[in-house]
Amino acid sequence: MVLIEAEPTTKQDLTLVLSKYGPVEQRIHSELSGRGFRVGVLNTMESEVRHSPGKAVLLLDDVFEAFIISNLFSETLNPYDAYAMAVNRVLLFRELSELGYPTPDVSVALNPNVVGRVISSVGKTYMATPSASLGLDGIVTTWEGGKSVAEHRMYMANPLARINMLMKAPSKIINVQVIGNNCIGCGDLGTWVLRLSRSIKCLMCTYIIGIYEDEQVILGVDPRVELTTSIVEPMVNAIMGWYNGEG
Repeated sequence: MVLIEAEPTTKQDLTLVLSKYGPVEQRIHSELSGRGFRVGVLNTMESEVRHSPGKAVLLLDDVFEAFIISNLFSETLNPYDAYAMAVNRVLLFRELSELGYPTPDVSVALNPNVVGRVISSVGKTYMATPSASLGLDGIVTTWEGGKSVAEHRMYMANPLARINMLMKAPSKIINVQVIGNNCIGCGDLGTWVLRLSRSIKCLMCTYIIGIYEDEQVILGVDPRVELTTSIVEPMVNAIMGWYNGEG
């Protein structure tokens, strides 16, 4: 039986901050402990999170919760800036542009009528929100359709859903996962994605990539990955590498 410590102590090497303590989370905990790490587990469904001077790995279902909680620790596997870029695409695109990566030409529209006008000008449009984690991204082909989507979003509880980010639709969209030095589903884009991942320090991320003719463009990032048994080994290796300062 694995002992769960509800609150981190100064003797721990790192804390796993979780939305649940399921089978995959238990295996990650067990593997880290078996390799000599003193690991605390904080289940947010059972305990509050307090400021801690230590390191933490956030395995939370909600990106916005992780965005806030990342500031309660001295260091997290995905740093605060990675979460900030995940909830604000404008910041993400600005950072990527400064690093020399291609970015889409994006417009922000708050009124459904404005959304319709932009789509009339752009044509087939990738219609997003500030955060890919909301799961609202999609492609619209007509201004009437885009306006209808924007009108529906006006009634959503999350205010970010009402901020429409519009850009030319790519010919293809792929989602890939990065866990440390592993790029899952990346194919020929693996080297490029891993280099970008290190550039923005999102070491456990899902990347939404748009293909425009012969150019690949990051359309969004989500600092979460699907927690399955197949990712336990790369996840543990990524945590160990980060903890030991391996770039």
